[in-house]
Amino acid sequence: MINIIGGGISGLSTALALETNGIEYNLFEQNSEITYENVGLGISSNMHHILKEWRILDETTEIGAEIKKFHFVDKQLNYINSFKMDNSPLSVNRKLFYELILKKLDKNKIHLNSNKSKNDFIESEIVISAEGINSKTRNEIYPELKIRDSNQILWRGITEIELDEKFKNSYHDFIGNNLRFAIIHSGKNYYSWYIIKEKQIDEKITLDKNVLKSYFKNYHNIVAEVIEKSENIYFAELLDINPTKRKKLSWYKNNTLMIGDSIHPTTPNMANGACLAMEDSYLLANLLNNKSHSTKEIFEIFQSKRTKKINTIVSQSWRFGKMVHQKSKIANYFIKIGFKFTPKFMFDKIYSNILIETRI
Repeated sequence: MINIIGGGISGLSTALALETNGIEYNLFEQNSEITYENVGLGISSNMHHILKEWRILDETTEIGAEIKKFHFVDKQLNYINSFKMDNSPLSVNRKLFYELILKKLDKNKIHLNSNKSKNDFIESEIVISAEGINSKTRNEIYPELKIRDSNQILWRGITEIELDEKFKNSYHDFIGNNLRFAIIHSGKNYYSWYIIKEKQIDEKITLDKNVLKSYFKNYHNIVAEVIEKSENIYFAELLDINPTKRKKLSWYKNNTLMIGDSIHPTTPNMANGACLAMEDSYLLANLLNNKSHSTKEIFEIFQSKRTKKINTIVSQSWRFGKMVHQKSKIANYFIKIGFKFTPKFMFDKIYSNILIETRI
């Protein structure tokens, strides 16, 4: 029996992967329901074969939008540089994607209001920690492994709004001025958006739309309009775990394996955290389906196959997030110049790390 602790994207996708492979499981979630915020979720094209195997590719495509162009723009929506996406990712509403996965799962195998931990299972049962960045399992096994704080705050939401045709199937990233705002088409007339801002000392985090709009008072009016018309707004601090700090650590102990944000959380600058989690689930389920390996061997193979790509994405996301937030006007100027003259082959090379497919 496989026991999954956590009903986030790691837990749900692991349950779906196991169900697809006909492997028995139970999923334990501490909350009274499994739900998620109305925010955007990026699904890169290397995930298509996985979603197809899970029989949800067509439905996922229907609830989202293909992103065919990526634009860096300044605060007045002047285009700094644009790139055609040769391998178009999908942008979807994370809440709808969760609901899509949930529909495919056996409800009798999902246990809500659960406080199960790895210590509640016998040694012959496999435990998958999919508890997220605040994983109790990780904190118990590696109390010395600390979360890294980027000192940046993220606000995000989804807005139903009619925008110009140029926003369809596009990602617009407003950069510069030590501040970021992005508008991403997420299907029909829905656009996911986010703000990333440096955290000030003793700053009180607010969801007040007027305060958020005040950060962009000298920006194109589309920014304020998207924020104002957003039904819900959510915030989070941007955190990860430095890959060098877990370089010599095992992702498993005895019968317990940590996956997703439980062991390799990443900042969202590469829009790939959910994909990394789902790739974990896909590989793990297929390894478990191979009866020729012991549990320890499965865990060892899993970690060895995942480490390089994950560490690359986590590090790349951290560096990019720091690079685009520059306090000085001179540094800010050179950042914009750098983006303006970035050739497509370099953009493609950076993005290619995301597109590495997870295979058995």
